[in-house]
Formats: sequence, structure tokens, C-alpha cells
Amino acid sequence: MESRKLLKNGKPRGKLTKKDITKMSVLSFLEQASFSFERMQAPGFTLSMLPAAEKIFGDSKEDMAEFMTYNMEFINTEPHMATFLMGLILSMEEHGEDRKLIEGIRNGLFGPFAGLGDAIFWFTVLPISAAICCSLAQDGSILGPLLYIGIWIVAAISRIWFGSFGYKLGVKAVSTISEGTKYITKAAGILGVMVVGGLIPSYISLAFSESLKFGMGEGTTVQSVFDGILPNMLPLAIVFLIYWLFKKKNTNVLVIILGIILFGILMSFLGWM
Repeated sequence: MESRKLLKNGKPRGKLTKKDITKMSVLSFLEQASFSFERMQAPGFTLSMLPAAEKIFGDSKEDMAEFMTYNMEFINTEPHMATFLMGLILSMEEHGEDRKLIEGIRNGLFGPFAGLGDAIFWFTVLPISAAICCSLAQDGSILGPLLYIGIWIVAAISRIWFGSFGYKLGVKAVSTISEGTKYITKAAGILGVMVVGGLIPSYISLAFSESLKFGMGEGTTVQSVFDGILPNMLPLAIVFLIYWLFKKKNTNVLVIILGIILFGILMSFLGWM
């Protein structure tokens, strides 16, 4: 039989079931509905785990008080990673791990987890899904908004899996995540850059006027020359220019925006674009 440390009242700890972890994960959907500027996500974070914690601690008020005390400390992480962390904490509490260790893991992981979750969901899934679905919507397809809603329903439901995964990993999660985080984050970043880069021609329109030509008579348009070298060369060039201004010259974003507006007005006035 699996051994567990006793509670403060001398009774054995309760054992959680898959249903308990699923209930915790579903409750975590409302985690940010209870928000405090002093403690950030802590009220909703703690509330999501209470039904499972009550099963672990039974009538041990002292254990429950200690559990609530350290979980009501400041925490602010990505919502999916918060659910994962809840499962991890409950697994360690169920197995009677030292509470100081659990508290240290909680406080040490929520920051790195925020970066990992943001890289996956908000810097990769969000821009990619929004870009694809907006393109469909611009073409008049009702599939655009429906697909976008569907993607984020799946993303929300995935929190059930994150909670279960955190619970199953338990104390092994720390070493497993620390080894895999940098690879996941790098892969998510590469995928996001590739997809957004491929969508540049769909969102940036820049071309010379058809009236701007070389030669006599019919002549050759300036734009056809650029298209012959590389289609959508100008949108790509403007993106690289803006990137260079940001990355190398640390140019203020307002200066870049005003520069683009003035450039557009000037080119339009001259009839070149």
C-alpha cells in the first residue's frame, strides 16, 4: 500500500481520484474571476483547489489553514500553467511532502511557468489562430469566427489535461519541466515567427503605382520589376526595415508609426504609390 505521512490530527491523508482533479481543473476556468491587486491570482488559485484539499485533509483544520495560508500568497502566472501548478501542489500535499518544499516550488515556478505558457498560448497560438481566422473572415467566410471560437474552446478545455498532467507528474515535474522548457519555448517561438512571417503579404500592402514606368510608350512599370525579382518584395522590405529600427536603433514606436504615416502621405501626394 502506498505510504503517506499522517496529518496534524494523526489521521491518514485522503486519496484523490480523477474526478477530483477534473473538478479542480474545471474550477480553475474561473480562477481570474476572483482577482486581487495585492495577491493577484491567489484567491481564485486557492479556491479552485479547496474541494480537493478538503478531501486530502478531512477534518484537520490546522493542515487546511496552513494550506490556505501559503496558497493565498502572491501568485501571477499564465492560466493554463496555473492549473498545472494546482495539480502539482495537490499531488505533493497528498503524498505528505514537506510543506516548505511545496511552498518553495510554488513560488519558484509560477514565474518561469508564466513565460512558458505565454510563449505557447499568447505568442504562438493566439497570433497564428487570429491571423488565419481573420484571413478567412476577410474573404467573407463564416468559418473564420467559428474556427477562432472553436480553437479557444479547445484551449480552455485543455486546462483539464494540464491539471491531470501536473497531478500525475507530482514531485518529478520539477526536473522534467526544467529540462524541457527551453526546447518548448524555442520551438514555439520559431513556429510563431514562421507563420506570422508567411502572413506578411496578407496584412501589409505596399506597391508602386502603375503610372510609374520605365522607357517610352507602354514602358515597364517599376512594380513589375520588383515583382520579377521577388513577389511581395516591398512588404518584406518594410518589415525588415521596421525590425532593424526596433532592434538595432532602439527607435521609439511612436516615431516609427508617425514615419509610416508621413511616408504614406508623401508617396500618395507624389502619385508614386
